[in-house]
Amino acid sequence: MTEVMAYYFPQWHRDPVNDALHRPGWTEWSLLAEATPRFAGHVQPKKPFWGFADESDPAHASTIVDAALRHGLTGFIVDWYWYDNQPFLNGALDRGLLQADRAAELKFALMWANHEWTDLYPAAGPRQRTLLDQPNTPEQAEAAFEHVIDRYLQHPCYWRIDGAPYFSIYDIPTFITGMGGEDGTVRVLDRFRARAAQAGIPNLHLNAVTTFQIKDPAAMATRLGFDSITHYTWWHHPDSGFDVFPTTPYYRARERAVRTWREFLATMPVPYLPNVTMGWDPTPRTMPWPMDRDRGYPYTSVLVDNSPAAVGGALRDAIDAVAGTSGLQAVTINAWNEWTEGSYLEPDEEHGFSYLQQLQAVIQSSRSERERNGR
Repeated sequence: MTEVMAYYFPQWHRDPVNDALHRPGWTEWSLLAEATPRFAGHVQPKKPFWGFADESDPAHASTIVDAALRHGLTGFIVDWYWYDNQPFLNGALDRGLLQADRAAELKFALMWANHEWTDLYPAAGPRQRTLLDQPNTPEQAEAAFEHVIDRYLQHPCYWRIDGAPYFSIYDIPTFITGMGGEDGTVRVLDRFRARAAQAGIPNLHLNAVTTFQIKDPAAMATRLGFDSITHYTWWHHPDSGFDVFPTTPYYRARERAVRTWREFLATMPVPYLPNVTMGWDPTPRTMPWPMDRDRGYPYTSVLVDNSPAAVGGALRDAIDAVAGTSGLQAVTINAWNEWTEGSYLEPDEEHGFSYLQQLQAVIQSSRSERERNGR
């Protein structure tokens, strides 16, 4: 059975760091509410079906978890942040998802988003002001790992691959630099594994997120000892198709994504988890601009024609791709709720629950087919 994990972006609740950086009570809902159309037919602002809800409220988190489970998701890979040796935006998970009524039925894992935190609210240009420095020093990394081991990895609902908790690292290039190079990175990751073993976790499944910045992901995974690799979004693919403006047709990006999956599944020395990107529209994080060329994130092309049926087809492609291998039977989706990047499965006023219904239909069809074939 193929497991389907959706990335979860947790900036829809009040956090004391955001109170200090912006204003008391600020969340990224404010940015979404102020979004404007940038071209003919551009649908902005997106309007959440559940309104601008507080994800850290256990009652609303229960609505989220119930919807995810009813529509076939295995669980969430939560974008997890650690700055100044303390967690950031952790309220969505700690006070919300893990306290939800059906939390025991839904798996969760962490992707350490170890990049610098920049001012995207909105971004004044492709070079944004740094709000929080990168946490990539050996001391910061080891403090983060200690917290993760103590707080999450032994949780009964934590997602495991062959019994090993899955933990993903997002920004590999700056992680390597911060650890003092590849040898230093290997030492820090070895200490992570050793500390986990001391805590009663004999094995970790360490995943690396790769992007177009990493020219040889196979060599990176081998040298650093990662157990699998994945992408976070199609925009990170080496040949993403996001080179037409102002919009990129979904079918074009989907076709190139399938080629990327096949290449990575065939050539990587470790399992590869294909990613399905529901959408891509970071314009709520930008100032008005001509939308004439890629000027660096978030000033990029926008995916269009990403209908529920088209996204469901892409998920079917991804499930079929891993079903044809002997590797890890898992795919990821970007994302459950990355509203200000235009990638979300959560219901909105335009489509209702149509994306989730497509997700459910594809997952059920895939599972029925595998049962018929005895796999």
